[in-house]
Amino acid sequence: MNGTFMGLVVLEVVLTAAVLLMFLYRGMLDMKEEDHVILDNAEAHLAREQDSIRRRVTSLSRYLKVIGIAWGVLLFAIFGLWIAEGLNII
Repeated sequence: MNGTFMGLVVLEVVLTAAVLLMFLYRGMLDMKEEDHVILDNAEAHLAREQDSIRRRVTSLSRYLKVIGIAWGVLLFAIFGLWIAEGLNII
């Protein structure tokens, strides 16, 4: 196995670890998110807190989509390189 292949595998492991940590963090945020309606001004701080949590979850979901696409492309590249090495094309 050459250095390029091992570098791609290491990058894949790092991306996988990042995605797992992001999923765990999003799960923790989802546990804090409430699904009730706040009706009076006395609970306005709760509405702001829920809005903040909702924005963080939305932002994190965007990053997860981008990293997921990068993960898939990288996996495809690793698979292609593995096949090319197996066929002795490279």
